[in-house]
Amino acid sequence: MNWTQKQFKDFVTLQRGFDLPKSRMVDGVVPVLGSNRVIGYHNEVKVEAPGVVTGRSGTLGLVQYSEQPFWPHNTALWVKDFKGNNPKFVYYKLKTLHLERFNGGASVPTLNRNVLDTLPISVPKQAEQFRIVSILSAYDDLIENNRRRIALLEKASRLLYREWFVHFRFPGHEHVNITDGLPEGWESQYLRDVVTTQYGHTASASDIEVGPKFVRGTDINKRSFIDWQTVPYCPEQSLDFNKYALVPSDILVIRMADPGKVAIVEKSIQAVFASYLVRLKVRNPDKVPPIFLFMTLMDKRYQGFIGASSGGSTRKSASAKLLTDFYFALPPKALLKLYIEQITPMREMITRLVDQCASAARARDLLLPRLMNGAIII
Repeated sequence: MNWTQKQFKDFVTLQRGFDLPKSRMVDGVVPVLGSNRVIGYHNEVKVEAPGVVTGRSGTLGLVQYSEQPFWPHNTALWVKDFKGNNPKFVYYKLKTLHLERFNGGASVPTLNRNVLDTLPISVPKQAEQFRIVSILSAYDDLIENNRRRIALLEKASRLLYREWFVHFRFPGHEHVNITDGLPEGWESQYLRDVVTTQYGHTASASDIEVGPKFVRGTDINKRSFIDWQTVPYCPEQSLDFNKYALVPSDILVIRMADPGKVAIVEKSIQAVFASYLVRLKVRNPDKVPPIFLFMTLMDKRYQGFIGASSGGSTRKSASAKLLTDFYFALPPKALLKLYIEQITPMREMITRLVDQCASAARARDLLLPRLMNGAIII
C-alpha cells in the first residue's frame, strides 16, 4: 500500500468560522453552516466552494461538504487549506476520524485542535484519492438524486390534494354546485368521530440494534415519510409490544414540542411509537381512507389549527382531545376512489426511493472505513 503517514496538521488546516448572530443574517442564498447543519441563509460569501466543515462547539463529529460558496459559522471549523488533497477525499477522511473523541470542553463539547493536529493519519496519492472519491460519490449521487425525486413527489402529492380538496377543482367540479361552502355530495366530518386515539410508550431510545424500531417526534417532524433507517430502537424491558406495535395505515401525530406534525406508516415493520406521539386509527377505512386523512392532516388548515390551539409555557403541547377537535370535508366515495388511484403510486414510489437511499447509505458506510484505511486496494 503506497500511502503516506503524516500528522493531521500536514493533511489539512482547520480554521474557526465567523460570528454571525441570527439578528445579523440578511436574507440571501448563501448557506450558513453550523456545527452539524445549515442554520440559515445570508447574502454574503465567506468561503468559496468546494468546502468542508465540521463542528467546533456543541455538536462534534459530523462533517459537511459544500459544493456552493458558504459562510462557516463560529460554531464550526472549516478547511482553510486542503494542502493539495482532493476536497471530497478530505470530507470522507474526516468522517472516519470520529472527531467527537477530541472533545476539550468542560461543559460544552469543544473540538481540541491541539490534540487533533498531532493525530497520525495515512493518506494516498492524489490519483488514488480521486478513485476513492469516485466510488463513494456514486453512492452519494444516487442518494441525492433519490432525495430530489422524493421532494418532487411530496410536492406533487400536496398540490394534488390542495387542487382537489381545498380549491375544489376536482374532476367534474364544473358540474357540481357549492352549498354552504361544500360541493354537493360532500359532508363535514369531525375528526374525533372517525378515529380512535392512543398515546405511545414511555422509554428512552437506543442505538443498539435490539428490539423494535422506536418512532419519536423527531423522526416525523420534518418530512412526510418515515425514514426507518434513521429510527432508533426501543429496549424491550417493560414493553408491551402488542399494545404499541405499528401497522400500515397507522397515523402518528406529535403532541409535544412540535404538535400537529404527522406521519403515516406505509410498510410492515417491527416498530412501536413513543409517548410524545398519538396514534390515530381510522374506524372505517372504507369511508375515510387513511392516506386521504393523512394528507388532510398534512395540509395547512389542520397545521394552522393545531399551531394556533396548542399551548405551553416553555414549549407547545396538545392533548389527543385537542388533536382530534377538528372538522374536515369528506368527498363522495367515487371521488375518494379516484384520488386513491392517483396518490397511491406517488406514496409507494416515495417508500421505494427512501428504501433505496437507505440501502445505498449502508453500502457506502461499509466501504468508507475500508477505503479510507487502505484495506481495499483500487
